[in-house]
Amino acid sequence: MKEKKENVKYTYFKTVGRIALIFFLGFSVFLVISTIMLIFLTKPSKEVRVPDVEGKRFVDVYNSLMRQGVRPYVRFQDVYDIEDGMILHQFPEKGRIVPEHSTFKLLVSRNRYILEMPNLVGSDLPKAINRLKSLHYLDKKVALSTGVVSYVQSGKIPENIIIAQDPKGGEKITPSKKVNLLVSSGSQDKNPTIPNVTGQSIELCFDLLQAKGLVVTQEVVLTDDIQKSGTVVSQNPAAGSPIKRGDPISLQVQWYSLTEHPYYAYEKIEYKIPSDEPEGLYEAYIEDGSPKRIRFSRRMRPGQNMVFVFHRTGNARINIVCNKDSIDVMNVDAEDY
Repeated sequence: MKEKKENVKYTYFKTVGRIALIFFLGFSVFLVISTIMLIFLTKPSKEVRVPDVEGKRFVDVYNSLMRQGVRPYVRFQDVYDIEDGMILHQFPEKGRIVPEHSTFKLLVSRNRYILEMPNLVGSDLPKAINRLKSLHYLDKKVALSTGVVSYVQSGKIPENIIIAQDPKGGEKITPSKKVNLLVSSGSQDKNPTIPNVTGQSIELCFDLLQAKGLVVTQEVVLTDDIQKSGTVVSQNPAAGSPIKRGDPISLQVQWYSLTEHPYYAYEKIEYKIPSDEPEGLYEAYIEDGSPKRIRFSRRMRPGQNMVFVFHRTGNARINIVCNKDSIDVMNVDAEDY
């Protein structure tokens, strides 16, 4: 009996020992794995030295900052005497050691001062160009650049006198805006040719082409630069080609898609001719802050699309006309800021 009790004790302690050993080994493995994971998760990140970017253009250093492992956070300060996009201040300061992917705070200049476009219509071209070079904003001298200068024959307006301009007089513009001019070349040409309007604004060259008896069609292409909206990028036929009244000319015109509608802007109009309307001469008359004018004129059939870009001043009313009878009216209103 005694021997049996001892065997039971031995078996009990042997079982308990095995369980304890298994528990110990399991706990040891848990500790090892936990330690490895803790070391991995708490491993210090890579450190980088903060570069010196003050006084540099933000667009020039952005990619470099991202490659170095710092994340730029940008705030803007409006200025008028410093170039747009210059880094005025940085934090942390240059030379500091920071963890990779740290936030790098930058104060960047935003030069958004606005000029009022002078009225150049009726001025002599050389004097107008000199005037554009001698404008002032507060105590700073500012120069505007001329864009495309187009010439049109005129029996009434003397040679080298400006007939029209884009932007118009009184329009609010930034100093980067180029000024397109339409200038008289004097008396009529006996052998008319197609003028060069590539690079010119559609607002100025449409009247010029219509005066020559050409039928203008527009192919509208998107641009991400609002300053290029309304600009003719190509023409067919080419400049210098002989013309006669009724000849077609196709213009490729850039247009910036607007999310807001400022007082001055280029707008795109698309209008599908209803199926119950006749074939005939379809025109679009614009009424806004500028004199009433035609910005589309072509013979068309029902189901075809009228597509064109025009320059709007304030609120605009677009009257769609067929054979001189009004068939529809569209409105585009300027937003208040």
